[in-house]
Parts: sequence; C-alpha cells; structure tokens
Amino acid sequence: MSVRLEELSFDRNIPRGIVHRESIAEVFLTDARPTAEGATFAAQLPRNHSYFSDHRGTATTYDPLLLIEIFRQVAIYYAHAFLGVDRAEKFIFSAADFEILDQDTLRIGACPGHCVIEARVVRQKTREGAVIGQTLEMVAAIEGKVAAREEMTYQWMPGEVWRRIRQRGRESLGLTPEYSIPSVSHVARMRPGSVGRHNPRNAILANPELAGGELRALTIIDINHPSLFDHALDHVPGMLQFEAARQVAMAAANATLGLDTSRMVMHRLRIEFTRFGEFERDTLAHSSVRPDDDGHGALADVDLRQGEDSIASGWVHLKLQPVDVWTMVQ
Repeated sequence: MSVRLEELSFDRNIPRGIVHRESIAEVFLTDARPTAEGATFAAQLPRNHSYFSDHRGTATTYDPLLLIEIFRQVAIYYAHAFLGVDRAEKFIFSAADFEILDQDTLRIGACPGHCVIEARVVRQKTREGAVIGQTLEMVAAIEGKVAAREEMTYQWMPGEVWRRIRQRGRESLGLTPEYSIPSVSHVARMRPGSVGRHNPRNAILANPELAGGELRALTIIDINHPSLFDHALDHVPGMLQFEAARQVAMAAANATLGLDTSRMVMHRLRIEFTRFGEFERDTLAHSSVRPDDDGHGALADVDLRQGEDSIASGWVHLKLQPVDVWTMVQ
C-alpha cells in the first residue's frame, strides 16, 4: 500500500455533496489520498444500519451491498477530487463486477470497521483530450485484511447534455420530457424472509410468478426509501437495481433449489446497465438459477426489464454460509 494506514483519518465523514448524498448518515468515506496509479480511500463501516444491517442470519457480518455503495462513493469522489470533474456533472454507471475475496473479513467486530480502499485507474475514456469516463479497479481491506474487489465503468457529462439525452430517450418511449412518479398500485409484496430480509420495507419485490424454472417479480419503486432514494433522481437508480438483482436471485434459489435465504450471501455480482430505467414503466426482475460447481450455492442469471427492453442484466453467485451460532442469539 503506497499510503500508510496512519496517514488516513477515520474521524469524520467527507462532505456529503462530493459523493452525491443528502444524508450524512449515508456517507461512509472519511478520507482520501492520491497515489501514482489512482488513490487510496478510508471508510468507516457502520455496525448497525436500517438498510445494510437488515438481513436474515447475517447480522454478524457486513453486507456486500454496503461495500458496493462504498465503491460507488469512491468512484464519484475520485472524479470530483482528483480529476477536477465539476460537481454539476451528471454520472452514468455502465458496468460493475463485484466479488467477495474473503468472507471472514466481513465479520463485525467490537468497533465500527476501518476499511481502506485502493483505487487504480484501468482505462480512461477521452474526448478532445479531456477525460470523460473511466474504469476503476478497487480493492477493499477491512482491518488490514483484503475483503472484496470491484471493477466499475462509468462516465460523466454536463447537465445540458444529460437533459438532451434523457429527453430524447423518454420521447422515444412515448413519455413526456419531464419524469413523473406514478401512484402506487396494489401489489402483493413478497415476504421479507423470501428475499433474505427482516424489514418489509427493505423487501422490494412483489407479485412473484414462477414459470419454467424462472422467477419473475415486480420491483417496487419507493422514492421515500431513505437509503435507496437518498436524493432526488430522474430514473431508477443503480443501487435499487443491484438490490433487485440480489433479491430476485435469492428468491429464485429458494423457490427452485430450496436454498435457505438465512444462509445465502451474495458472493459475486456482475451487471451491465444498458439503458435508463423509467419510473413510469414497470421494472420486472427475472432470474433462473442452477447449483454452483461445488454444490454450496447457486449461480443466478438476472435480467431487469421494462416492457421488451432490458435495462440491466448479468449474474449473481450466492454462497451458503456455514451455520453460525451467533445468529441464534438475541
């Protein structure tokens, strides 16, 4: 590591605006330092969080999606702080490849976790000599032990360019230039346990259907959710799509392979975002699963669709965790 741990501070959150967050409680980065190949970041992992800590049987470990959110914050901070991207620029995330490297490092200890992220620029996208996008390889270590990695591809653009792209895309779908949030129709929200959750509000799938080995469910768009919709957006956010992919994979593994959601942990997620998800169109999450090679988990193909259009697709590797007696006590 080119930046020594003692050079990084874990004393306070970085300014929330630089990682596109409204709530201070949703900011996990605490410091950053440039390196020859990228930058090194510090983050504090909360031991208890209304969204990231709400999991069946895995309350003693950090949520993989917490690390994905930290990697997202790293990518945005890097662009603003080290490339000089204006705060008003709009970001598009194209693809992500996330993997847990050592599940044991995610064990929650007696204090909030100290996480150090090494970010390295893999490639950059330029236009007229200016960097307008890049791919970052990020490796996270918790308490000095390597825990997870992610490769993320994203780009940014001025607000006026964003507005033109969004307007053209919406008009091609027969939608008005300005987005609207449709009223919530009646849905049969899936039981939290069926998607690995305790809190019903964090179970974001509804109206499940199982046919030919594929599970399909409606993704609930709750713009008042404090974590998934921390700030105003004009499209279905990537973090909601990550969660929908994980939940539909878990539900499919439970329904077709009989795997217990209280012991399933998302070990890997690869996803490509192919078009904007619009609020006015139903987002249906699809998944079909098969046992993984060692028989201790499942591989799930996932596809998020609006009508005939796929907005994101990829696969999830779920692993069954050994029985943990700590999850049996209050």
